[in-house]
Amino acid sequence: MKPWMSEGDIKVLEEILLSQNKKFINILEWGSGGSTEYFSSLLTKNNIHYDWLSIEYNKKWYNEIAKMSIPYTSIVLFDVGNNELKQRYTKMDEYVEYPCTLNKKFDLVLVDGRKRRRCLINASKIIEDTGIVLLHDADRKYYHCAFINFKIQKYLSKTLWMGKINP
Repeated sequence: MKPWMSEGDIKVLEEILLSQNKKFINILEWGSGGSTEYFSSLLTKNNIHYDWLSIEYNKKWYNEIAKMSIPYTSIVLFDVGNNELKQRYTKMDEYVEYPCTLNKKFDLVLVDGRKRRRCLINASKIIEDTGIVLLHDADRKYYHCAFINFKIQKYLSKTLWMGKINP
């Protein structure tokens, strides 16, 4: 399954994942989907060891992704239903806060689900010093207020933004 992003963004993410000069990568993803399967498969094919944690808010979608049995990947569900308006107006605190409860740092965080501003703020707290935070659909201006939490900020494309807490 291909990620729901442009070919250019897919290529950029591939390059980032393959250039992580580490023997093991801890990855967090808010919003599971094609990216979960596609990029974990890329890591496996390139003999890069990883632990992928994907957090999902839609049970129907969760069931689709969980059927894939993706190696070294955990998908955690905080179901708020399949109603877009409900998703938009529900706080979803457990979904947003869960990674902060793990006492774990991540090398790469991909924010591509609901509550992206709050997820970005939390990502800045749980990212490794040398880690990278990526925001998909970064062209949506209402996410930009959360960028202040990162010392380094860079658009990698019109819709893909990267933040780092350290240079």
